[in-house]
Formats: sequence, structure tokens, C-alpha cells
Amino acid sequence: MVQEGELPTVAVEHDPDQLDDLTILRLTQEIKDVEASKNPLVGDFKPISVLLDEYKDATFRSKIKALGGGNAGYRPVRGDGNCAWRAFAFRYFELLSKLSKEDIEASSKFLLSRTGILDAAGYSETGYIDFVEETSNLFQKLPDMTPEQLVSEFNNAEVSSAIIVHFRLLAAAYIKTHADDYLPFIDDGEGADISEYCNRNIEAFSVEADHLALSALVNSMTTVDLGVVYMDRSAGDEAIVHNFFPTESTVEVDPPSLKIDLLYRPGHYDIFYK
Repeated sequence: MVQEGELPTVAVEHDPDQLDDLTILRLTQEIKDVEASKNPLVGDFKPISVLLDEYKDATFRSKIKALGGGNAGYRPVRGDGNCAWRAFAFRYFELLSKLSKEDIEASSKFLLSRTGILDAAGYSETGYIDFVEETSNLFQKLPDMTPEQLVSEFNNAEVSSAIIVHFRLLAAAYIKTHADDYLPFIDDGEGADISEYCNRNIEAFSVEADHLALSALVNSMTTVDLGVVYMDRSAGDEAIVHNFFPTESTVEVDPPSLKIDLLYRPGHYDIFYK
């Protein structure tokens, strides 16, 4: 029954025999989006043993067990196409929140100075300033935030999304300003274009991060090492870990170096705690 003030909804049936590939893809994505929206953007810490309840496959279970017990765990992140970026950004600020106010200020000063790479890549200040300012606002609040408040902040879609866009732009800018290093990896033999790749795979919101995007993100920030634990069906009882290290190190000694670990399961990233 339609309540007063509500608009009636109409169920649309689709004939499977008349669906083209694009329609099937769109409908599949809509189903995924609905399911994803039921989960928080950033969830609570869970012991790694919780993952065992999700899998009956022996390969996955052996790799989960090999991740260790004790303090090992993970923090689920919504699977909306931004999970790698959101997981990285949250863990970045979570690690900084445990440091001194001076270290936080040094990290803020350094990261915000990286707008220079955005300028060099051709982005206009009016196009990126709002996203950078949201990152700056979080830096300012960070020294006085509790862990629960930080989680709440990242569950604010406006704040979380703005920081993700900032980090996406940093990664895209690094690729654009180091095109010779990245072009061989995106050249499809049909005149692949750096700008097109960045627009399609990095700048576009809700598009998941690939290997090159993660590499560029780490290189653009220069103070973060990234480890990605791959939980897949590859051979062996232990998960493979792919490490990303910045190829350029900062001259300044003030910004602290950080190590972020992510847990990858096919098509999705969460935060991993060793």
C-alpha cells in the first residue's frame, strides 16, 4: 500500500532473452550497489578468525589460518568500487592519529604541499581545492579525535568521498607527470593514452584501484609503504603479499613513514592488521 506523500513504485520485469550485455551489466551493478549500501563505509575491527566463518573452501581457509592469530584482524570496508582508496585513506589517518601532534602537523604540511604535483599535471586549483580542504580539515581535527570519532568521520559520505577524490587525483597526477614510466604498462597497441587511462581508471569515482593505481598512489605520497595480502585461489597455504614502495623518498625528515596493509579478496579490499 502506498502511504500518503509517497510515490508509487513500479516493478519492471525484464525478459532475459531480450537483455543485451550492457543492460545485464547495469542490472548486476545495481544489485551490487544495493547490497553494498547495507554495509557501513568503514566497519569495526574484527579478529581474523571471523573470516573462517565466511569460507568453506579449503584453499581460502588455510590461507586465513596462516595470517596468524593474536592481534591479527581486519576492518571491513564497503565494496562500492572505492574500497581500496577508502581503506588506504582510513588506515593512513588511523596510523597518524596514534602519533604526536607534531608528527601529524608535519604529515599534514607535507601532504598538502603535494598540490604541486596536481598543478604540474594540469589540474586547476578550482577543480581540486574543495577536496584538498576536506583532507586539511581532517588533519586539523585528528589530534583530538578518538578512534570511534575517526570511524564516524569516514562514515560521513561527504567527508570520505572528498578525501578519496583527493587521493585519486594525487595518483592520477603522478602517472601524468611520470608518463614514460607508466605508458609501457597501459599501452594496448592501439595508441593508449595516459590521460584516457587516468580518466577511466583513477579519476572516475567508484572504479576500483588496479595495480598501477596503487603504485601511483604510494609514489605520489612518498611516505607510505603498502602491503597487499592476496586471498585468492593461488597455489600454496599462505597468501601472497604484494609490496609497493615509493620510488622517490622525501628530502624532508619531518613526515613520519607509515606502513599500510590491505587484505584483498577477489574484487574487494579491506584493511588488514597484523
